[in-house]
Amino acid sequence: MEARNLKLLFFSDDGSDFRSFNISFRKQISILVFLLIGCILFAGVFTFVHVKLYQNYKISQLNRQNAVLISQLSSMEQRFEAIKGKLKKLEDFDNDLRIFVGLPKLDEDVRDVGIGGTTINFKNFDLEDLPVSLNNRVSYLNVDIAQLEREIDLEFNSFQEIQFTLENNKKKIRGTPSIRPVKDGWLQSEFGNRIDPFEDIEKHHNGVDIAAPMGSIVNAPADGIIKDVRTKDFSFGYGRYVTIDHGDGIETLFGHLSSISVKKGQKVKRNDPIGEVGRSGRATGYHLHYEVKRNAYAVNPRGYFLDK
Repeated sequence: MEARNLKLLFFSDDGSDFRSFNISFRKQISILVFLLIGCILFAGVFTFVHVKLYQNYKISQLNRQNAVLISQLSSMEQRFEAIKGKLKKLEDFDNDLRIFVGLPKLDEDVRDVGIGGTTINFKNFDLEDLPVSLNNRVSYLNVDIAQLEREIDLEFNSFQEIQFTLENNKKKIRGTPSIRPVKDGWLQSEFGNRIDPFEDIEKHHNGVDIAAPMGSIVNAPADGIIKDVRTKDFSFGYGRYVTIDHGDGIETLFGHLSSISVKKGQKVKRNDPIGEVGRSGRATGYHLHYEVKRNAYAVNPRGYFLDK
């Protein structure tokens, strides 16, 4: 096939003059190749300059972000040190509370709940990609956070134990006799050995006798549950009486009552009325026979008169 030449004509507007150029097929190919190479070079240079500028922009942006992150890391380290200081004060307060409620202080070896932690687990990220100094700071901070979490868990458990002990102590306090059962009365007979007024011989008196006018209100000396009630008036023993179980091995008895205002199994609180002073049973006059037993053994009730 015969190659065709390319002819270019150049002329002016008035048509007075024109020129023509013949471009051979080979020259046409050469021009096309030259233009193609020129386009490729231009595209390459343009791409290189664009990528270089973009990379510089991204690097500059990353540097700014890194500066912000390092600043934030420094702020986190300062705040973390402040938190550790507050936790130390909390530990001191915890020790004071434990002493107050009767618990032993936590040993320092117990508070040192383990040193060490785990490395930060970022997705598609490795701490080794960071500079050594920054890597160490992040690693130490992460270890401290893990340690802090364990210390907080320990404090939480300790405060739960303190709360439980406080509740038990409050229950014991509410269930410990602490007032005279009869407000307007006087001690007529003490706890211990005495001459029995009926038999005229020395016997042990398991309680105290509080003399008071007939009908004087008898109050529960502490919280408890009515254990036993005798409503009939017998001519011997305690006559009409009430016993209260206060828990923790403590029981109280109230004898020679004229009337009873509680029932067996009823819950009572300190100062609740349970009956009235009388002379039922084996009694020489109007008074209350009051006993306190601890673990089934009679003890001196005067030791439980905190309002004397």
